Amino acid sequence: MVPLVVTAKHVVADHPQILGRFSTQTGTNTAFVAYDVQKMRIDGDYWEHPDDGVDIAVFRSLHYSETKYEIFPRNLIATTDLVKTEEIAQGDRVVFPALLVNFVGSSRNYPVLRNGVIALLPEEKVPMQYRVGSRVVRTQQEVLLLDATSIPGASGAPIFLWPGPRIKGNAFMLGGGSPYLLGVMHGFYPAAPRELVEVHTVASAQMYAENSGIAIAFPSWRLHEILEREDLRTRIEGLVSSEPPKVAPNAA
Repeated sequence: MVPLVVTAKHVVADHPQILGRFSTQTGTNTAFVAYDVQKMRIDGDYWEHPDDGVDIAVFRSLHYSETKYEIFPRNLIATTDLVKTEEIAQGDRVVFPALLVNFVGSSRNYPVLRNGVIALLPEEKVPMQYRVGSRVVRTQQEVLLLDATSIPGASGAPIFLWPGPRIKGNAFMLGGGSPYLLGVMHGFYPAAPRELVEVHTVASAQMYAENSGIAIAFPSWRLHEILEREDLRTRIEGLVSSEPPKVAPNAA
């Protein structure tokens, strides 16, 4: 088994290194792993979508002996066919974990569980503009629009279908369903931006963008497309067929 970490591409941006923050098995402290993004790119352990506008990044991680994490099975990553057969639509409840920037926890990670519903699964591509490091990405993308507030710390969070009771077609499923992964959090969809005219300038600059209360997530089938990349599959197959990887010592 080869662990893969999934996050938003704008979280990685153009940083040479990023830190992974883990809870430990003891639960008395946290551990950090420095992921060398530049080296991962060279070694073939970092992947993005062929469409540069898709805000998802995937990279390989080692197993760490004292860290605590959960493995998510790939068969629960929703495809377009599954969305149709399960009749996942507007009004279905979703949940997603996120860290509060003012309280992430000192003895372990303390994610809050956010709640919302699918607001729209638009058939049209949605125009978007966002930053990835120093670069501005202007694109039109197939996305999920959620009636949920995306906050700082939520970027890259997994969006799960609520596994409790839900309506499927005209029937109420009392037993609920599976916690399918529906997407990866991008951020909030901005309302009309306000502008600030500064003294001694003739140009206006964006002051801030108001949060419309609608969150944007890139759909899980875009993640599937990354996982089906030939170079990713070849790399994983090579790692699996080689000798079993040694468990790395605990992170710093």
